[in-house]
Amino acid sequence: MFEKDLSYAEKLDVYGNVLSERRREVLTYYYDDDLSLSEIAEVMGSISRQGVRDAIKRGEAELDRLEELLGLAKSARTLSMLTERTDSLIRRCDGLSQEEIKAELMAISEALHALSDE
Repeated sequence: MFEKDLSYAEKLDVYGNVLSERRREVLTYYYDDDLSLSEIAEVMGSISRQGVRDAIKRGEAELDRLEELLGLAKSARTLSMLTERTDSLIRRCDGLSQEEIKAELMAISEALHALSDE
């Protein structure tokens, strides 16, 4: 048995529409619906448990290749983190000095510039 790497759920969200319908369906059942290999084989009907496992491995490899080429999942993660950081700064603004706010904004700005340079 192999362990799920949940980073594939994120990659599936980003690149799922690029995959074949069948591969996307298998990965969605596995990562989003948390079905077992046997359950996926049963739901899909025309594929064995081993076929499901092979489809998952091929799908993961394709997602890895897409992420390596495009880096969209990493960019989405970074933007989400920066959004949370900005929201946190807004909530804490009243309790911070201008220098603390400025320092936090500079760090956010640097992260955004680094992201745009990738």
